[in-house]
Amino acid sequence: MKATKRLIDSVWTLEYEIVNENCIKILHYDNQDAEGYQKEKQLPRCELEETKDRTVTVVWIKPYVPFEYTMVKDHNARKYEVINPQFVFSYIKEKS
Repeated sequence: MKATKRLIDSVWTLEYEIVNENCIKILHYDNQDAEGYQKEKQLPRCELEETKDRTVTVVWIKPYVPFEYTMVKDHNARKYEVINPQFVFSYIKEKS
């Protein structure tokens, strides 16, 4: 599954797997995913919560809402614990 986060002129795409109703496994997170740019308005929004050392521990996911430019953690947003917490840029795909 995928979700996106827009940062100025780039779209960061989170690829993840739902493990159970409260946990996800992050597969990839980067700003080079063509599908994230193409389907930004179809994919859910995401927000990653990090510790002080930039380890991702929680991800919020919410359906895309037109003209909502920041993630609003309301009743439509789901909070997931990350089962594979790592430094935020450790999830970037290796270029082949």
